[in-house]
Amino acid sequence: MSETHGPEVFHLEVHPSVVFKLGEDLITDSMQALIELVKNSYDADGTWAEITIDTGLSAAGKQEQPSIKLSDNGSGMTIEDIRRGWLTISNSVKREMKARGIATDRGRTPLGDKGLGRLGAQRLGDVVTIVTRPKGGNVEYELTIDWREFQSKSSLSEVDLTLLSRPTSKRHGTTLTITELREPEQWRNAAMSSTGEGASALQKDLSVMISPYGDERGLKILLKVDGERIDLYELPKRVRRAAELRYFLDYADGTLEIVGEAALSYWAPQDRAKPEDRAAFEALLHSDAGNAFMDWLHQSRARQMEAFDCHRADSPYLLRAHRSFRLADLDNVALHRTGGIGSDSAPADPGKFNGEVDYVTLGQGQPDAFGSRSEFRTYLKSLAGLRVYRDGFGVRMDEDWVGLRKSQTSGSSFYALRPENTLGFIDISARDNGQLIETTDREGFADTPHYRNFMALLQAWRSFTEQFQTFIRRSYNEYRQETSISAAGLDPEASTEVLIQHVENTHKRTIVTAKQHIKSIRKDADEASKGHERVAKELDASQRSLFAGAVDPAIEKELTNLRAREKRTEESVSGIEAIFDSLDSEQAVLDVLKSQSEQIRSQLAQTWETVSLGLTAEAVSHEVAHVAEGISVRSTQLRKYLAEAEIADRRILNYVQYIQSAASALKRQLGHLNPSLRYMRERRERLCVSSFCEEMVGYHRERLSKGPIAIVVSVERDFDVEVNRGKLTQVIDNLVLNSEYWLLQDHRMGVQEAPEISIRVNSPVVTVSDNGRGIDKSVEATLFEPFISFKKRGEGRGLGLYVVTQLLDSEGCTIELASERNVNGRLFKFRLDLGGMRVEA
Repeated sequence: MSETHGPEVFHLEVHPSVVFKLGEDLITDSMQALIELVKNSYDADGTWAEITIDTGLSAAGKQEQPSIKLSDNGSGMTIEDIRRGWLTISNSVKREMKARGIATDRGRTPLGDKGLGRLGAQRLGDVVTIVTRPKGGNVEYELTIDWREFQSKSSLSEVDLTLLSRPTSKRHGTTLTITELREPEQWRNAAMSSTGEGASALQKDLSVMISPYGDERGLKILLKVDGERIDLYELPKRVRRAAELRYFLDYADGTLEIVGEAALSYWAPQDRAKPEDRAAFEALLHSDAGNAFMDWLHQSRARQMEAFDCHRADSPYLLRAHRSFRLADLDNVALHRTGGIGSDSAPADPGKFNGEVDYVTLGQGQPDAFGSRSEFRTYLKSLAGLRVYRDGFGVRMDEDWVGLRKSQTSGSSFYALRPENTLGFIDISARDNGQLIETTDREGFADTPHYRNFMALLQAWRSFTEQFQTFIRRSYNEYRQETSISAAGLDPEASTEVLIQHVENTHKRTIVTAKQHIKSIRKDADEASKGHERVAKELDASQRSLFAGAVDPAIEKELTNLRAREKRTEESVSGIEAIFDSLDSEQAVLDVLKSQSEQIRSQLAQTWETVSLGLTAEAVSHEVAHVAEGISVRSTQLRKYLAEAEIADRRILNYVQYIQSAASALKRQLGHLNPSLRYMRERRERLCVSSFCEEMVGYHRERLSKGPIAIVVSVERDFDVEVNRGKLTQVIDNLVLNSEYWLLQDHRMGVQEAPEISIRVNSPVVTVSDNGRGIDKSVEATLFEPFISFKKRGEGRGLGLYVVTQLLDSEGCTIELASERNVNGRLFKFRLDLGGMRVEA
């Protein structure tokens, strides 16, 4: 008979190895560990924190014990703070403060909230000594933890820690000293160039984790390596002062304000530029500080200047641009519920933030702080990148998290920011951006609606930089070209054909004039040669009779030289004649150039027709694929139902199987759809515009029947046109599909409950509009240019409206934005003037 015992009470114990495991897994590396400790100084309301690194190499080269010391003038720790903060793992008073909205005496929201930052000390070395003086007292506490003692114990409670206390008159603050470093070689290697010129690896690593762009948050970081003070802030300041471009970002209350400034040096030729490019820059920009260029921009590019809100900037910058983006207007903005289930949704606001971004190339120099160009470029490479700092402390992000490198091309016409020359920061805070949640390992942000909108705002900024820089660089190229053409006495607006004709006419006139001139030169040369020969004979006869047959050597020499000059003149004239004879053949080159120009124009028109068909085919194939997928899913459901209901009608089963097979085949064919197929351009027909629009609306109405969008046609004055039906279909399709896209965005956000697309016919104009948000003011002036889009990257190419302009232009027709504005103060009506294809009744 077995003995029976009562219930026993057990407790969950933690093995000391957990401390080491947490330190290794949750803190990525030694630099991250150091920064987690510096954050404690910020949370303790310190105004400065000093990092002192002793690599263990003495002045005499003798290797000693390396150490890392972190000191601050923060509020210090009481005994209870030490017990709850340092000796209770994962307990965080700061987390409680955050949850209750409590700030420190200096108004800081604590950065730490997981209670694991103290493991950074364990990650750095085996022994940590804490000396702290709490604010308002005259006592100093000291605690030493040797993490190695935990390895031989079976329970954390078996390790005894002794807290010493002593009176002191020193000011409040805390000093951590870490010895028995785990990776001493890392600190020696990182600090190797700290005492020489340039920047050490340690400075570079720290610039990623601690903002080198100033101490606006009130905590200045000091660095001392082997007794040498290292400045973390001066080098970045000097580099940024030399920036060719700079951007300021300020987001608050749902609106992102962007200011961009460009210096004259932005247009300056780089090292390997051609001499003519350098000469052009000096003459067109540098000589008058860009004044003539600014006048040209305001006169010749007034609409674009207005769209970018461009004005003269303060020296050393030439022009200043401004753009505003509302979060609610961005494409595919992420929503979140403002309350519980059933409550309204609103854009997930990431919270107030600001930033500064600089573009630095310094193609012809470097800041004074650097001894050579290579040294500067090495430092620039280490500092390059757009970084995120929360209260001055870095959030580790992917190297190209905003996608600058993804959009970069190697072409000379790529004018956007190049990642290797771009440096700057986005400044967030624990107080204002609590919804931007860092992952546990501090390697970026969690994917939340607030983070997605944060990214959407920065993509809007990036899109603005691309448009702005492309505008000002292309404008300079056009300004340079127009100046050259004007200097030649031509109209800058002249077409390619006119310019070719001018060259041809000039070429002919030049040849005729030159031939006449060379003919006159030859005649004069022949007469001079005869005269010289006659004089030579007379002199020869005279001197022979005078000197009884003896020839004066000096006269003989002069005669020889005279004959040699005559010969060279003859050869030169003959050579020039040969050159002009060859110029006659250049006329054939001009004829070929004219022919090629006409051919290119024709091919370009066909290309845009092809591109337009591709866009339409893409949209139609998407819809057909959606329908095919629906048929396939429903057929599968029906087949399953028949099986469960034990319905064995062979005809029904065969039909369902046929439908499934047909849907699969249709989807396969759509996958092979070639969007480059051309419609029959040659087939033109007479169309009644109202009837054509009704047909278009009938197609789209059926397609949109299951959604919230209505589409209507109204006719005031009807008219007929003669055109290819496919071409006009593509024009209307592009406009309808564009309206559909934005109306669905507005409806999803609850901005528009009854979205509607309207087509109005009033000879010779067709107006397409909708009751959505309207055209963003920032793209009003550039909307019909290629690659201009306000849609989310990947959702639109920015070609649709440009294609429409090309298709209409080929028929002598136009498209523009009507001047009427909607309730949002935006343009919203597309006015198509089809007068070029209208036919009389």
